[in-house]
Amino acid sequence: MRTRTLRTGCAAALGLAMLATIGLSATPGAATAAAGASVTVDLAHPGGRLPADLVGLSFEMRELGIGNLDARKGNLAQLFKTLGRSNVRISGNTLDRDGIWLREGEALPSPQPDWLQHVVTRSDIERLDEFLGETGWKTEVGINLGRWDAADATDQARVMTKVLGPKLVAAECGNEPDQWVGKGFRPAGFAYADYRRDFQACAAAVGPSIPLAGPDAASPSSAWAASLARDESRLGLVMLHQYAMDPTGTMARLLSPETYASQLRSITPNLDTAKELGKPLRLDETNSAWGGGIDGVSNKHGSALWALDYSLQLGQAGVAGLNFHGGLGVCDQPIWNGKWQLYTPICAAGKAGELAQIYRVMPIYYGLWMARQLGSGRFLPVTLSTDRNLTAYAVRGDDGKLRLAVISKEDPATGPVDVSITVGGANRTAGVLTMTGSSLTGVDTAVQGATVGSDGRLRPGRPTRAPVRNGALSLQLTAGSAAVITLDR
Repeated sequence: MRTRTLRTGCAAALGLAMLATIGLSATPGAATAAAGASVTVDLAHPGGRLPADLVGLSFEMRELGIGNLDARKGNLAQLFKTLGRSNVRISGNTLDRDGIWLREGEALPSPQPDWLQHVVTRSDIERLDEFLGETGWKTEVGINLGRWDAADATDQARVMTKVLGPKLVAAECGNEPDQWVGKGFRPAGFAYADYRRDFQACAAAVGPSIPLAGPDAASPSSAWAASLARDESRLGLVMLHQYAMDPTGTMARLLSPETYASQLRSITPNLDTAKELGKPLRLDETNSAWGGGIDGVSNKHGSALWALDYSLQLGQAGVAGLNFHGGLGVCDQPIWNGKWQLYTPICAAGKAGELAQIYRVMPIYYGLWMARQLGSGRFLPVTLSTDRNLTAYAVRGDDGKLRLAVISKEDPATGPVDVSITVGGANRTAGVLTMTGSSLTGVDTAVQGATVGSDGRLRPGRPTRAPVRNGALSLQLTAGSAAVITLDR
């Protein structure tokens, strides 16, 4: 039996079916006696903040250059609104690799270089501004530092300042500079000191009106992040990338306690430095596995459980936000690098949908939606005792309500678990929203039986009501699902 106490969030379980005190009938596979888990919430010692924009999205700069992120077309704006106001980062490999900023009145290069595949202009920033205005989101946008042009950078910064205004959180100077040598952007031997000079050139070109983000390193443990945070006062937002696995990973590995531990361990040195300096750290590009994800893992129900758990795990550790990377091509089909559609939260069902900018959501989208249901507030310590692969988190919301997220990272066939949750306080009721799926490798993820429609809206059924008596809530739940429990005041 494991017993753990986390000071800012933690563990318990919920699952596919609400049984016992919730009053739903058991599924056929849940006839045997359930294992047990106990969760105790410490209301007296609140921890760090859960920011409202903890969970966001990330897209390639190419999406701007080819006309995507358009509030007047398709259903993407509504899909953003369904998630709730948050943060979208626009940068990625295509920022430095195959795109340029084109100033007004400037002609395309002649002859056009072989690598040039997209162009971003003022009209693209204006379209982005309209999209952000419609959805209520804010953004970080990249400036090409890999293929550096100081005049272009100055012009782009001027346009973004004027057009986006307060919707622009920061400008990112380049993407993954710790990999530039391998991409041919810099000569062998290029190191942090060289990148720092490049960053300073970017800062000078951008000017003082826009906060800067960086180093946007590919490795979450890169020492470049802590060094830049210490060395550059202009750095307002520490940016790192993190992927949970390499492309050889499995669903079992993604949901394992070992991955759970390594996700936090790898960023801890940089996170500690950022906290020491009072600078927020955001994982502005993240997802289940680098290289576009893993078929049968990144695009299946288990990824939704992982995304919910991962978001809250790192949020309770003090990470300011996570931007889940994706692309707006056809689901599970190659995009411009032959990958990227396996882990994306949003994609098109076919080529016609891609052209019309009418998208569907993948299972991971539901995990992000569930994480957003905890709102903003302060994490509360939770003590868990169980032998199951379960996690849970508690938050005292800014609205005064107590919310718990409970996640079972086991296959639904594993069987039910009796969960006893101690929350204290008076007798009252709780509302329970469940995220379910028939198996970890299925695609039928739903919330209260509902899925996102073609209009981009999610209309879940009413939360299941559960009584809280003498400060305790008892549920019998099956594996492979997650829930958000909201307690009445």
